[in-house]
Amino acid sequence: MGISFTDVIMIGWLGTTELAASAATSDFHSFFFYIVAGIITATSVFIAHARGKKQTQSVRSIVHQGFLIAIICSLPASFVIYNASFFLALIGVEQSVINAAIPYAHTLCLAFLPMMLMTVLQHFVIAHHKTRIVFLVTLAGLPLNALGNYLLLFGNFGWPELKLAGAGISSALTASFMFLSLLIYCQTNATLKRYKLLSAIEINNIPQLKALIKTGLPIGISNIGEMGVFLSSTITMGIFGAEALAAHTITLRLAGLFYAFPLGLSQAATIRCGYLQAQNKISTLKKAIVAATGSAFFIGMLFSVLIWFFSIEIASLFLSAERNTGDVLLIASGFLLILGVFQPFDSLATVIAGALRGMKDTRVPMILSIGSYWLVGFSCSLVLAFYFNFSGSGIWSGLAIGSCVFAVATSIRLTILWQRGFINQP
Repeated sequence: MGISFTDVIMIGWLGTTELAASAATSDFHSFFFYIVAGIITATSVFIAHARGKKQTQSVRSIVHQGFLIAIICSLPASFVIYNASFFLALIGVEQSVINAAIPYAHTLCLAFLPMMLMTVLQHFVIAHHKTRIVFLVTLAGLPLNALGNYLLLFGNFGWPELKLAGAGISSALTASFMFLSLLIYCQTNATLKRYKLLSAIEINNIPQLKALIKTGLPIGISNIGEMGVFLSSTITMGIFGAEALAAHTITLRLAGLFYAFPLGLSQAATIRCGYLQAQNKISTLKKAIVAATGSAFFIGMLFSVLIWFFSIEIASLFLSAERNTGDVLLIASGFLLILGVFQPFDSLATVIAGALRGMKDTRVPMILSIGSYWLVGFSCSLVLAFYFNFSGSGIWSGLAIGSCVFAVATSIRLTILWQRGFINQP
């Protein structure tokens, strides 16, 4: 999230059109990212259950199947991302934005495979409760990405001025660095090196591969239900012009930054719930759920207060004072106020979904996600934006409605399973 946040701030210094182009391309890229990353999430669920049942011998095979899924899915996804301009043109995005997006798409696609491979290792590491290394690797990647942008976006210190193409190269290099760093850690850490991930590669475990896909595919589809509607709103926002799209980009990147906190709690809930259910420790499982959901709602409230009091100041961080960005600033501050309304509910729903995944309950949340975000949220966005002429504010109001509906729906699902004692769920 921080890498994307940094990209938006630095690309915003180039101008409104470049910012809009990076947003459309990046969110098109993220659409596929969240599908594949969702499927890969199943690896953490299976590893947690294997450790809970003392079946550690199957962990290496799970990781290898995760690598195989990452490679198979990344090849077609990268090809489609490379040709993002074709799809942006189909839906009516401004031609100036499309022209600026082409070189960015041609280099950003290179980041997809290393990021997916890194995601597999990330889930392997966090399933063993070793989350600090993920934080440290990401922390190291942030300045590396910023440096790459500084050199290649603007051509500083004699480097070529590649503009948006440079940002894509920087992202690919950063993703590769993060993957290799985690791989080295897994090969040298006293606990993890015993799995010998780089020896005796197991890619022929078809039953396990099918099981991972069966559990992970609904998670990937759920991600598109939740994140996909936000990403699709970016493309829809392009219809209202570069200023609205740039303001939307600012709001969406800030939402992504805030989303990282409940997402971390969600991953923790997935690991803990999977581990505790495998050991049949239901009372401890309930305590873990209460701790995770309560923390998520509290964090969401803190972010809401921050947004409501400092919307103008936050939006101005993304814009250059030397350029005529007054309209973008005004539009973005309005979008941010709407974002603040549903932050607590979005945080709560994210963590509940993570807890359900840990118990391998993925199909029902998938249906709830699609229904809440697409049938309700996106439909409301279109009606409010085009029928009632609320434009971009209508888009964000619909997103808020979808998030609140999903929070209520997942809360009901969790309550039902709670009453059943988290056993025999369909």
